[in-house]
Amino acid sequence: MTKVNTYTPFLMVLLVLGCGAAAAPFSSAQQYARLVEEGKQEATHSYHQEAEEVWRSVSARIPSLDTAERAQWYLARADYLQFGHQFAAALDTLERVEATGMLMSSALLMRARILLTLGEVERAATACQQLRGLAPVDVWATCELEVKGRAGELKLAYEGLRQLADPNTTNASAIGLWRRQILAEQAHLLGNYEAALNWLQSDNYAAQPVVMQKQIIDVWLLQKRPQQALSQTTECPAGDALLPDSLIVRFARAELEADSEFTCWRELAAERIYIRELRHDELHTADLAYYHAYISKDAEAALYWARLTVSVSREPFDLALLDAAKEL
Repeated sequence: MTKVNTYTPFLMVLLVLGCGAAAAPFSSAQQYARLVEEGKQEATHSYHQEAEEVWRSVSARIPSLDTAERAQWYLARADYLQFGHQFAAALDTLERVEATGMLMSSALLMRARILLTLGEVERAATACQQLRGLAPVDVWATCELEVKGRAGELKLAYEGLRQLADPNTTNASAIGLWRRQILAEQAHLLGNYEAALNWLQSDNYAAQPVVMQKQIIDVWLLQKRPQQALSQTTECPAGDALLPDSLIVRFARAELEADSEFTCWRELAAERIYIRELRHDELHTADLAYYHAYISKDAEAALYWARLTVSVSREPFDLALLDAAKEL
């Protein structure tokens, strides 16, 4: 899994501020939460070092804080831990949030998504069910329908989510954007690629967050439209302008499948993967597996990194990556 973005940036708005919670003064805990969120971006990973220093300086005092502040600290800490693949520790920390009786909706929503990442569908369903009566109906319904899709009822789940959402009217809210991403994933898995692109708003590719840009390129490649992917960029970036590796390897694959005379993206991807492998970078295993499955066509390396990925994350596209590695 690539730097487990268990939550898209728009869903994290709910978790930082508290789903359904009234607005509160900007606290130290919220500042820590924002460091955690900003540190997820490729160009600002250093914020996570700062966040860790902040945590070490305050963690001993957190149990003595008032209940609301304590819940905010633990919720942000759980997010930091899940991003670093420390899922067991993240789930334990969420128990501390839940013990306060505060921010329950946000804690349960994070718990459900972590459990889905781990492939623990029944436990994720329980967390979603516990949201009833705590979160707005569109939140718990979206949570339950995502889980239903993972439990083998993909068509029913997709139709249920379609009734909650309209691709033309769900852009303003964090919940709408989150639901749109789930709808795109489900449409993709059902083979309804045009619907997936519609939910992802591929016509406005540049305005979408990276997690959705990845989904858009994946669909275009499935449709055998590598030139459509390559048309989203004019040239390879360099230095501080580098894109996340997850996009670099996808553009490299598009370049290869377009039989392009240019090799810029493939050369850049090779450099990035070489660095990741030297570090044995276990936060980028999906990117490493993707590169070897689709670009270098190195069966041994693809299988090695894909197995590492699914040992941490059992999301549908992680499992598909393992299947692609096995087919080499």
